[in-house]
Amino acid sequence: MSFFALKIIALLSMLWDHVTHVWPLSMTLEGLLYPNAAEAVPWITALGRCTDYIGRIAAPIFLFSIANGCRHTRNFKKYALRLLIFACLAEYPYYLLFGFHGNIMFTLLLGLLTLRLMDWGNGKRAGLGYFLAAGVVIAAEHFALAEGKGRYILLILVFYLTEQWPARKKALLWLFLMPLSRYGLIRMFFSEQLFDYRWFHMLCINAVGPLLGVAFTFFYNGKKGPAFPGDKYLWYVFYPAHLLLLGLAQRALMGA
Repeated sequence: MSFFALKIIALLSMLWDHVTHVWPLSMTLEGLLYPNAAEAVPWITALGRCTDYIGRIAAPIFLFSIANGCRHTRNFKKYALRLLIFACLAEYPYYLLFGFHGNIMFTLLLGLLTLRLMDWGNGKRAGLGYFLAAGVVIAAEHFALAEGKGRYILLILVFYLTEQWPARKKALLWLFLMPLSRYGLIRMFFSEQLFDYRWFHMLCINAVGPLLGVAFTFFYNGKKGPAFPGDKYLWYVFYPAHLLLLGLAQRALMGA
């Protein structure tokens, strides 16, 4: 699977996730098919919960793309600057749609800078880079700097450091690491005894669902894939543009 194919899969997954944030699938189908229903229709509710997993494919692929991009970029400064510019452009649309700040492009930028910091540190002294990278992960998690906080930075580091690992070894690591990265949600689930289906679904979606996106990265064949004029900016433009359109739609629905 080419890098282009991975990007398209991630874009479609992200679009699905954000569209269903504005128009939840179960509510939309019930409104269309059963407008007079007094309570939730079981099969529609089940369908909605199953398709929630589609939206969890995107984030791991985008994190993987930063690890891959850092290793293969021809101009690191332009790469980082491009992320910064579009992260700033996406911030208001992100707030418009979700009501809080810190879109994922800032996370991706911080992850990219962390990879460069790690390589620089290791070049100066063995192990120094890992220490510096761990400091960034802890700070990003503590201060909640952007979407995904420190755990997304950690996952970018893992993608970067395990590039040459065999698929089976990587799969075993991710089966352990992905649920562990949502330790807060798991701890809340068990400590507050939230043992009902709704909370169990939320736990699975966030702690296990992203493994679907990780699995797609295992099929990456190292090739760039089809190219066309402006393909480099497809993701960068699409991200703030679709957030803005959906944010405006959501505001219109709320004002209706």
